[in-house]
Amino acid sequence: MTQYGLRYIWGTLATTALMALLLVVWASPAAQAEPSPPEPGVSIAGAASLHNPGFDNHDWYEFNRRYQGAYPAGAWLPDDDNNVGNNIPDSIRQDWRLWFQHGKDIVEPDPEQTYVLHDEAVQMRTYGGGEFLAGIYQPIYTTTPCLIYGFRMYAQSRPEGSDDVLVALQVGIDRVGWHPNSATDPAVRSFPTTTVWGPPHRYQWSYGPLTVTAEAWNTKIAVFTYADAKGGRSHRILWDSGSFWDATPAMIHDPSNLPAPSGISNLNVITAGTTVTITWTTASAALGQVYYQMIAGPSAPPPPDYPYKVYLPLVMRQMGWQYTPLNKTPTTSHQAVITGLTPGATYKFIAVSRGLSGGQCVTWRSDEIEFTLPPGP
Repeated sequence: MTQYGLRYIWGTLATTALMALLLVVWASPAAQAEPSPPEPGVSIAGAASLHNPGFDNHDWYEFNRRYQGAYPAGAWLPDDDNNVGNNIPDSIRQDWRLWFQHGKDIVEPDPEQTYVLHDEAVQMRTYGGGEFLAGIYQPIYTTTPCLIYGFRMYAQSRPEGSDDVLVALQVGIDRVGWHPNSATDPAVRSFPTTTVWGPPHRYQWSYGPLTVTAEAWNTKIAVFTYADAKGGRSHRILWDSGSFWDATPAMIHDPSNLPAPSGISNLNVITAGTTVTITWTTASAALGQVYYQMIAGPSAPPPPDYPYKVYLPLVMRQMGWQYTPLNKTPTTSHQAVITGLTPGATYKFIAVSRGLSGGQCVTWRSDEIEFTLPPGP
């Protein structure tokens, strides 16, 4: 019998055996437990980042040896950066892991060195002849709740059979860090509503970008690739060159579409010359920002021949809101400083914070408050 025939039989038997085992472990609450806390002496990185984004460090691990022992041998995936001696604990390890849709064929990932953007790519295909519905994922730690993050991966489909059909290629972000427990069950029954998916594409024979952005609702998120393809083992999916970044816009909320005032307390305004310092507090740690605009300019002197010494306010309405830099460090004590204001002018402002409430991000805001600066010399 040929090597391909033996591998196909082994893949079919392995699929049946693995599904049986996973049905047992899935029923156990322990199977869904989060990884254990970090080991003593291991520090967590200070900023959220994607590890080994290009798969080019030539460090790969075998999935069944690190995670699901019942998985077939020969499934190789890119390891975490600097995982010398395989001593990064599960709770902070950011290696690439596989997932597949429950009930579909299990998949075989391995290094690809021909069809690449740089040095190496991840090639995936099914062990058997069924539908490919799978991908790779990585947990990302030390994310800041309520910041928006972006994830991009390049992908392509390489069909080799006449019945090979590419349905979709996508990438996603789970906002609370949900992912399957690879050690016990790499199969996904369904993705939760916390997973946000980017637009689908159908890149064949050449790489194209897949992108998604989503707001973090936790200090941990997870990034996923997703491919839906038919044709069995003859249809290969390739992933290469991922990237991850802070995609938070300059304004955390549209000032013309803010919710009702709530969640802001101890609001204080201190003026000093052409500078204003605004402080406030929130019950929970949150991001902070102030939106402001001039609503009346300084008083203008009357014309020289005017018989009465009456000074009339010069009304100047600005188009749109201005804003202070976003404080991206969640805190309960907030401060925003506005400089370069016009002496004698009247301004209005809204203090805005965005933080976690009920497991997701919400916006708190103050009332519109007015203040007038003292006139210039």
